[in-house]
Amino acid sequence: MKYTYLLIDFFTVIMPLVFSFDRRVAFYKKWRYLMPAMLITATIFIVWDHYFTLAGVWSFNHNYTLGLDVWSLPVEEVLFFLTVPYSCVFIYENVRSYKPKKLLPEKLWVILLLIAAVFGILAFSASGRAYTLSVTLGMAIFLPLSVWLLSAEQLENFVLAFFISILPMLAVNGVLTALPVVSYDDHQNCGVRIGTIPVEDFLYGALLLGINICLYEVLQSIAARRRSGSNKISRADV
Repeated sequence: MKYTYLLIDFFTVIMPLVFSFDRRVAFYKKWRYLMPAMLITATIFIVWDHYFTLAGVWSFNHNYTLGLDVWSLPVEEVLFFLTVPYSCVFIYENVRSYKPKKLLPEKLWVILLLIAAVFGILAFSASGRAYTLSVTLGMAIFLPLSVWLLSAEQLENFVLAFFISILPMLAVNGVLTALPVVSYDDHQNCGVRIGTIPVEDFLYGALLLGINICLYEVLQSIAARRRSGSNKISRADV
């Protein structure tokens, strides 16, 4: 039982790791861009997680963990910020490689900006609910940044990868919240759940995936400019 969360981390990443050597996707060739992106993003989320754990926004059941803590967090929770992004960016790369044609509206960026505005309004109404406030405000800030940093094709791939990742997210977060490995103070969220999963978890997951993808793509564009010897920065590059 104490290995539960560790096994969840393991089964989250094992198949994407094995198939990273697929010839068409060749995800392993991009690890040098992925690893720094994951470490930077993990640092942000670990700080967020640490303070919310101390504040009682959520808590961990140590019957399902090894009992080894890193900055008040189970070591498995720290690994979660590496295994889940790896698997989700792997999905993103598969979307990029295997997507047959453009599937989403041409003006996707407009839709995302409108959604950001909605999240901004929701953030104002979430006073006193720390989890709801943090994820809605986070999305209101992140979506415009993603529109600026990513090309139209990258934006589409991100959105498609997020929707595909909802299926494994339902499985992973479903187990974490059903046992529960993670418990939530419902005074700090809106109280709406999909099964046992707080709806805020899906926005949290979108931020985790999105920030990783933006950093991953920016690092690749910087490397491409260096290889070409160009110092010019254009929106298309990022």
